[in-house]
Amino acid sequence: MPASPPFTLHGTPWVRAATCALAILLASCATIDAPRIERIEVRPAANAVSTAHPLATQAALDVLARGGAPIDAAIAAQMVLGLVEPQASGVGGGSLIMLWDAATRQLKSYDGLAAAPAAATPALDIDVDGMKLAREPVRRSGRAVGVPGTVPVLELAHRAHGKLPWEELFAAAIQLAEKGFPIAPYVHDLLSAPNAARTHPQLLGIYFDADRRLLPVGTVIRNPAYARTMRQIAAHGRAALDGIDAASRLVAAAGDGSHATLMSPADIAAYRARERAPLCAPFLAYKVCAMGPTSFGGVVVLQVLQMLEARADGRYDFDDAAFVHLYASAGYLAQADRRFHIGDPEFVSAPTDALITRAYAASRARTIDASKAQPKPAHGMPRGATAGVATLADDAEQHPATSQIAIADHAGNVVSITTTINLNFGSRLVVDGFVLNNALINFASAPPTGKTSANQMAPGKRPVSAMTPTIVFDSSGRPVVAGGAAGGGYIVDYIARSLVDMLANDFTPQQAMNAGHISTANPGKLRLERGTAREKLAPALRALGHDVEIRSMRSGLGFIKRTPQGWLGAADPRRDGIAAGF
Repeated sequence: MPASPPFTLHGTPWVRAATCALAILLASCATIDAPRIERIEVRPAANAVSTAHPLATQAALDVLARGGAPIDAAIAAQMVLGLVEPQASGVGGGSLIMLWDAATRQLKSYDGLAAAPAAATPALDIDVDGMKLAREPVRRSGRAVGVPGTVPVLELAHRAHGKLPWEELFAAAIQLAEKGFPIAPYVHDLLSAPNAARTHPQLLGIYFDADRRLLPVGTVIRNPAYARTMRQIAAHGRAALDGIDAASRLVAAAGDGSHATLMSPADIAAYRARERAPLCAPFLAYKVCAMGPTSFGGVVVLQVLQMLEARADGRYDFDDAAFVHLYASAGYLAQADRRFHIGDPEFVSAPTDALITRAYAASRARTIDASKAQPKPAHGMPRGATAGVATLADDAEQHPATSQIAIADHAGNVVSITTTINLNFGSRLVVDGFVLNNALINFASAPPTGKTSANQMAPGKRPVSAMTPTIVFDSSGRPVVAGGAAGGGYIVDYIARSLVDMLANDFTPQQAMNAGHISTANPGKLRLERGTAREKLAPALRALGHDVEIRSMRSGLGFIKRTPQGWLGAADPRRDGIAAGF
């Protein structure tokens, strides 16, 4: 059986090394009839995949070629991503899934975010004795590790929507871990930071030589411990992590560092992935559906789109300072609402449906002053909202972490998954070949005495997340766009701006990703992406009263978009990803 040809990428040592690793993988998988793949920024395809790494994209395409469903392909991609870009996601983290089942015409969403242990304190920076903890040390410690949810949520979605046997979805990850894979430029860049060998001691045996020097881009490395973990999960599913030996090793690993975890093996066994109701709202001729709480992203994205439609008069031009002022003002309002209202729905009764109605969005949009910025607006109180919750103006951090998967098949099934271990390299703790998350830093700081916060830490609770896997439908109910983004608190900005360009301006996914970013995620700040046309807008926006900062924004977008000829797709050029199809 001939192996599929390499991706249409040329010229860099890393790409040549990736192609060699791919050839090794395909030569080893003699039972897989690998498809001929094509980059699909310009060539539509019936089956399409976008991920943050070429090897993950190829693994997903191979599963589709064998008759697998998009969720099957996504599982294969996730297991490869956890190996080749361990800084971003993996079985030690959490994931959100949005899935369209074409046969039943049902949209499903699943929540597998990491959760606080049963012994959790009221805030991450409060110790078990009530004493205040230093912020920075605890953020990268075992205390910040949440109970992982990625494997449980993938297993739940596969049980409902998978076609191929679970155990067949791990072959690519196992063989790459055993035979080797090349160090990609993106992870290499992250580990090139000063003192990386000191701050990532548990990665020394993988990415650094005996003299603690980072190995060059393209160096083929192996992770046999990860291969063993993959074999166990393939054979036993989540039980491979719930078992007393594996769970005890995980807890022991999270016991390292300055502040030990409060998690126990019982917490890991008790974790349950949840099916959640998707959030949907109109925008132009489309219905945009996004993840609901525990994600706050769906509320923000849907509010912004509807406020823009109410005030833009049909002109969506991100090169125009007046429109960017409107966009930023909508973002400030939506962020104020989510900070006040959104928390884990099993603990917080948020007026989610009311927050995304057209009438409420229009009422919020009417408060926007076209001549003056209002960067710190008050939250709104839609019908059904509960008074008395403390508003905590947290800073939304821009981290080039997390990963995005978007997949469609020829039968019309679609999946969008955003997956994370939170900050790059999470807690910086490694067990059985994978990195543990530090998701508990996403809870709010301790509120003032006598007050509560929607996102306050509590036993078993999940912290809110910006992750927003999204699927868009046309007027006939057919999915036409699917995807999402990585990038910490800026995720909602990346997605909202990209959707406006794809839906209102008919951009391709690649055109939307290439455009410069705008972020309102930090209270009172308007951030424009350095090195793009957005920078030129700074003087005009400052004149309107915006506190403008120019920043690098290493987003991790991944989108596919339907055309009459098939799906177009792209992965963010700021990272190592690729979209491909057949």
